[in-house]
Amino acid sequence: MAALAALAEDLFPRARRCSIERTEAGSSTQVYRIRRDDAVYFLRFAEQPGESLAAEARVHALLHERGVRVPEIVHLEDRSAAFGRSLMVTSEIAGRPVSECADEASVRAIVTEAGRDLAIINSLPVEGFGWIRRNQADVTRLQGQFASHSDWVYEHLDADLDALEGTMLPTADVRSIRCVVRRCAAWLREDQARLAHGDFDTTHIYEKDCQYSGIIDFGEIRGAGPLYDLGHFRLHDGERLPYCVLPNLLEGYAQIAELPPEFEQRIYLSALLIGVRALARSLGRPNDVYQAFLRQAVHRQIAALRV
Repeated sequence: MAALAALAEDLFPRARRCSIERTEAGSSTQVYRIRRDDAVYFLRFAEQPGESLAAEARVHALLHERGVRVPEIVHLEDRSAAFGRSLMVTSEIAGRPVSECADEASVRAIVTEAGRDLAIINSLPVEGFGWIRRNQADVTRLQGQFASHSDWVYEHLDADLDALEGTMLPTADVRSIRCVVRRCAAWLREDQARLAHGDFDTTHIYEKDCQYSGIIDFGEIRGAGPLYDLGHFRLHDGERLPYCVLPNLLEGYAQIAELPPEFEQRIYLSALLIGVRALARSLGRPNDVYQAFLRQAVHRQIAALRV
């Protein structure tokens, strides 16, 4: 904490008051809140010593240029001598997650605005699919790990389904998933990767005084098909709120980007594949409410894709 306080002092030498504290957010990464006079900033470290946050900072800069409401980069260190890893300081997106807002009409309007920003996020091209590479300090291009969308999608799919059958999912559901994937294989052959937020749901859409304030947390960015984030949102729609708001997100999205033919079925497929991977990654953990929600959500996608 002494080293963190010294960093905050170096960043804001003219501050009358400056404090730093660990936040409750951030399980795989360490996140700290810096209070400088009346302003708030967030400090985040890379998960691993060899990783750089330069690609994430580049994403923030590109989105700001396009008018998307995301945090601004205040400070970036590719390799901090004091801490042994990359770190980044961003400005605050004011307010709270829209999932905590009690007014349904306001929530739906806020999610519609977020849909417009999401469409711009998803318009950024990425070279390759999968996790954005974080091994470079000077990032001019966003690069994924896989050359093709199919390589990325199928990397874990068969093993995940084998592991889930009879544990998290009944055999009938696993058979249905395999059938759906075969039937929809053409949709999994994407030519151009687009930037995906990677963890997009109502907890990352922020509002202040019932007004949209922005989108946070780009720690899960990846190259993906254009509907990946919509699929992730569909998977988690209804988890935090007692009603679904995907139609509102799509309303805003469609004001910026043209949705492809059969987009609803494609979104369901994306949600299904994301759900399968999430369930497989949860194997070995104690059964909890989240796993139960995921199982129900996966079953819901299977039912939707049978239509």
